[in-house]
Amino acid sequence: MKNVDTSALNSFSANAGRFMELTEGYIHEGVNPGGYYKAVWCRDASYILKDWFLSGRMQDVMQEMMFIWSHQITPAGEKLVYGRGSPEMKYLSQVAKPEVQEKFAGALPTTIFHGFSEVYGRNPDIDSTALMISTTSWILNAYLKAGLISPASGQTLDNQISSIASDPSVVTNFVVPRMLKAVDYLASRDVDGDSLLEQGHNEDWMDTVLRAGKIVYSQACWILALSNLSLLLSELQNKDAGRIMALANKAILAVESHLWSEEDGAYIDIQETHHIGGPYRTLTQDVSLYVTAITENTMHDILSAQLKKGGSTDQRIKPDYARRAAATLDAIKSRIWKGRWPLVTEVELKTTGPWVLHPNQYHNHTFWPWTTGIEMQARSRLQQFEECDLLMSTLSKGDHNSMLAFYEWINPVTGKGDGAFPFRTGISAIRIAIADILSNMNVSSQ
Repeated sequence: MKNVDTSALNSFSANAGRFMELTEGYIHEGVNPGGYYKAVWCRDASYILKDWFLSGRMQDVMQEMMFIWSHQITPAGEKLVYGRGSPEMKYLSQVAKPEVQEKFAGALPTTIFHGFSEVYGRNPDIDSTALMISTTSWILNAYLKAGLISPASGQTLDNQISSIASDPSVVTNFVVPRMLKAVDYLASRDVDGDSLLEQGHNEDWMDTVLRAGKIVYSQACWILALSNLSLLLSELQNKDAGRIMALANKAILAVESHLWSEEDGAYIDIQETHHIGGPYRTLTQDVSLYVTAITENTMHDILSAQLKKGGSTDQRIKPDYARRAAATLDAIKSRIWKGRWPLVTEVELKTTGPWVLHPNQYHNHTFWPWTTGIEMQARSRLQQFEECDLLMSTLSKGDHNSMLAFYEWINPVTGKGDGAFPFRTGISAIRIAIADILSNMNVSSQ
């Protein structure tokens, strides 16, 4: 175990404590991202719901998970529009016909509005579905560990909200079959059989960057979904547990085989030849999520760390993977950090769409508290606590009305925040990272 620097621990704890106190009221205002975002974005909800769970809002979490999974895309289901973010569809929305809904069946939509849902790209984004699988499984597994769900539970869905909200066994029986269908949909996105999922333009959280191909961030979301679902299924004694874990192992091997670049000293996306963004070998901050994915459900994960406190570290992660993970975080620090400002893209983008973005605007070479929370969690898994302290100090600058972490994104040149405010997704991602970091600091200092 790495020795924890006492000054870094004290500094981080002070900033983190202040941050948790100042943000407590904001996270309870809704599962939507906040600011001018009034609908439910599934990827954002995955962070907000985990934060709610860690804050003790058990019944609200159960109810919202039921709501989101009830909007899973089904043939001839509720009204679905798609294509607004697709250059191939000229950035024009279409109402999905039955055959399109059949093709998308099993995925979660990007956004759930009142009366209809939307898939932003030409196909459902991988991360919205995968992150909700991961969070749902993680939360239900925590209930299992606490003895609040019976693995042999045979209860069926009760339409009464009060029963749904108070009985995690009912929620489990409702969502597990839907998560398995979601896995089947995501597995179908591996079009060439190499265990890596392919995506089209704007089919991930950076919905203007025009990434297309085998994207490290999306593989990380997929691996997190498989890892947490397989653990839940194992606890439930479900026969699909082994199959799901095998998919996770294959995905990790595929990333290590195809997306690791010794030349770059980092994991790098493989863009399709028809990719219209650029540059091709751009390092992005969100590759740090892969470090979290390969350390999930080990001593470095908050749930496992609490359950195994004082025990030995799970050694499933191969030493070479750990070396590559550390090298990737080093590359992010040297190539993406501008001072203490980690940016979402290494360089300014050549092309964006559907909006033309100037440098230091939205996704184009800007600072995002949300992805910085993801990076902090990844660094915590490798016990890089001094870097976590530096990032926390940056995020917590300002008073409770103008803290940088409250903004959707920040222009690193002017230091001015922009986008939705307060942006709950970023706040929750940071709060989740704080819980991980403090847990790992405590284990490491023993």
